Amino acid sequence: MAKILLVEPHDDLKKKEFKIERINTPINLVYLATAIEDKHQVKIYDRNIYVNDKDYIEFLKDYQPDIIGFTSMTTQMLHDLMHLGDLTKRILNKVTIIVGGIHASVDPESVLREPYVNYVLRGEGDESFLEFCDIFDQNPKKLGKLKNINKNPLRSFVDMTKLKFPNYSLLDLKKYEHVYVLLSRGCTGNCTFCCSTRTWSVKGQPCVRNYTTKQIIKFFKNLIEEYNVHTFSIADDNFVSNKAQTIEVCEFLKDKKVHFFCFARADSLDDEVLKALKEAGCHTIQIGIESGSQRVLNFLNKRTSIKQNIEAIRACQRHGITCDASFMVGLPTETVEELNMTLDFIKKYKPDLPNAKIYLPLPGAPLFDFCVSRGLIKKPETLEEWVNWTGNTLKIKVRHTVSEIPDEYVIKTIQKIISLGFYKNKFKRLIYWLSVGDFKYVLKSFKRVFIWRGELILPFIGMRKIKN
Repeated sequence: MAKILLVEPHDDLKKKEFKIERINTPINLVYLATAIEDKHQVKIYDRNIYVNDKDYIEFLKDYQPDIIGFTSMTTQMLHDLMHLGDLTKRILNKVTIIVGGIHASVDPESVLREPYVNYVLRGEGDESFLEFCDIFDQNPKKLGKLKNINKNPLRSFVDMTKLKFPNYSLLDLKKYEHVYVLLSRGCTGNCTFCCSTRTWSVKGQPCVRNYTTKQIIKFFKNLIEEYNVHTFSIADDNFVSNKAQTIEVCEFLKDKKVHFFCFARADSLDDEVLKALKEAGCHTIQIGIESGSQRVLNFLNKRTSIKQNIEAIRACQRHGITCDASFMVGLPTETVEELNMTLDFIKKYKPDLPNAKIYLPLPGAPLFDFCVSRGLIKKPETLEEWVNWTGNTLKIKVRHTVSEIPDEYVIKTIQKIISLGFYKNKFKRLIYWLSVGDFKYVLKSFKRVFIWRGELILPFIGMRKIKN
């Protein structure tokens, strides 16, 4: 039996000065730990909760793990991964370090170049990491030959209906505002800005795997009764991809006094499913609308129309569900006129929460490869280069080569987009949480509004920071 430690690096060490607790639980690590806990000793360490290096060092010395698994995303998280990797080897120089997660899966070379990394785990880890831990106990020399390890071939996708439900007792749930749940893997979409096609597709085609309806109902029954969780966020790329299943699950939830957030595609929403979601306790749906230009949507292979996006916003409003409409600006090939079309779309159709982000190419997505092939960007080779790549989007030099629209105009537009519905929506959401008696969430929301998200959310603060 090996002693395993799974570590979630800090999202962005610059945020720790605000001491705001992380919202989402590290659900992928919970699944991974659950898959191996019957045969190996395992613990999860979330740096977003326990950010102090001294505490981490004391934990390592006390636990003395044989294997440490770090997850990775192409974000500022990589900065803490590099920091922890070096720190860990200085404390436990013989420990085996393996790095998984989306960044390690789509760009293993940059991770393997790090001197503290022994192995990379690509793709799903439920079966492959269990095998890795088993072989570690039996014959460590064979570790480099296993599937999913380093650049070796990948296993077939796991059958989600055979997976154990995640064991949330591996976390201290009191440390988190919301519990994240994951009921499916993959997406029905095939958008060029997303790496889902590369990570979850079958022969290049979108693929979605999920629990059965009975399993999902049992999952929520367990979540509510065993863990006393009534507020959660569903992390599936598109929770309503299976309409019949969604309605049946909502029927089960509607008298359970739960409150939840989920993601959905505009082409998956209609009055029937939204009515079911509202009655079940869904308060917010994030929809990836992306642009007010049909040409841009086609360029992104979004496979939705402007008309579908308009109807999705109106349908959410009819059923009293907050529409968190997500947009991207400063895209390759986008013109000033098309950017203005996005702004005009938001002004006209008034989604509750227009959530705009400046596009930054990320590895694993076809649009990233498009930018590389056109000479718009040069792919980073090291984790340090990736950290600089994914910092403050407004200050990254790569922005000047991706979009032909001047950065100043992009920044001005995104400030307008975010400010259009921010204060109105915040007031609406605070009223909602007050009505359900979640006063703790209300207090933390005020803190985030005025401190944490000032850089882009509050226009007058944001513009001052941009100029600096």
